[in-house]
Amino acid sequence: MPAKEVRKDFFLLLASRFATRMGDGFLRILSVLLVAEKTKDPMLAGLVLVFRYVCEIIINAISGPVIDRIHIRSSLMASDLTRAILALFLVASVLLGYPYAVILVLSFLGDFVFIFFKPAVDKVVKVSFPVREGTKVLSEVDAVNHSSNIAGFALASFAGAYLGLRTASFLAPAFFFVSFLLIRRLRLPGEKVIDYVKVRKKSYWASQKEGLRYTWANPFLRLLLLARSAVAVGRGAFTVLSVVYLSEIAKGLSAYGYFESAQSLGKVFVTALVIPFFFAYRSSFLIMGLSMSLIGISFFCFNLASTVVVACLVGALVGVGQASEAVAIDSCINRYSEAHIQARTKSTTSFGSRLAGLAAIGCCYFCIISLQIPARTLFLWLGIFPLLGAMLAFAGLTCERTASAELDSKNAG
Repeated sequence: MPAKEVRKDFFLLLASRFATRMGDGFLRILSVLLVAEKTKDPMLAGLVLVFRYVCEIIINAISGPVIDRIHIRSSLMASDLTRAILALFLVASVLLGYPYAVILVLSFLGDFVFIFFKPAVDKVVKVSFPVREGTKVLSEVDAVNHSSNIAGFALASFAGAYLGLRTASFLAPAFFFVSFLLIRRLRLPGEKVIDYVKVRKKSYWASQKEGLRYTWANPFLRLLLLARSAVAVGRGAFTVLSVVYLSEIAKGLSAYGYFESAQSLGKVFVTALVIPFFFAYRSSFLIMGLSMSLIGISFFCFNLASTVVVACLVGALVGVGQASEAVAIDSCINRYSEAHIQARTKSTTSFGSRLAGLAAIGCCYFCIISLQIPARTLFLWLGIFPLLGAMLAFAGLTCERTASAELDSKNAG
């Protein structure tokens, strides 16, 4: 592939990701604040974040075969254009004074569209760069994603406080429309390696079954699935408990945007500096194991936070762990799956993990609302699950080294 075309596509991708992920962060905080303003209940406001988990489960059960059939550029354009339309509906619902349930539904639909087409971004990296460069490139893309999320979080908090939530909602559609215009200019010459005619010949269900069998038959992807499922239990519970806990220590959700920004700041640090410079060419399972260990330790530490500042500092550590884990997961999929089946592979490994996360969220709501168990008490147990995931990730590292040693022995013979 011509290096000039690859470089141009890469910069267009980064620019479009900055615009669309800024809009994503902006809407996430704005939706939480809108629901909190209408209901005065942090548990209901937390549903905005819970819906993302529900979206992951629904979408990962159906999206893989669809994304593998559609050209990458078309997928990304459809995502941005649809989200721009949904953002316009949000503006209309705010102006017309619709109840918070409408905002929750629009948040659900926005997350649904975003997550449905999300695997297409990873396929851009797959068809444009060699596997050896995958971790570094994926980390750089994620750094831009997290930077733009910070900008979106901060802008939503600022606009909500100083302009009012009603006025702030007018900004939402612009982010996605700008991203749509940028994505239209992508060329992606490396996409020719995918034979879409062959992929589309199979029925939807045959394609889905192929993805499931492919993932489970690969020992590395199978370990990835199990590790993601373990850590997702802790992360799912953290999604709800962090909102409730922060509301308790801050006497409201006015600081929630800053907490999310602290997490994203940690994500930017690890994806822009640590991974590209120190771990770019190391095992993805090594990165995964270290990151899951850090997540577990951070969850234990969050229980000790008594002020917003300390909570944000621990949140930054959680962000470091989650961002490096995400890069490691995508890098593992990039390495061990082929381009024509990559979306199905990612959907399969994510489906089990999100299902486990949703179960944890349900348990948290039951414990807090029905059993009246304090969020601080529940935090005592969260760190166990990421540590279990770390053990599985290190098992994957051992398998990698064993396979590498066997290959070296065979080549020497």
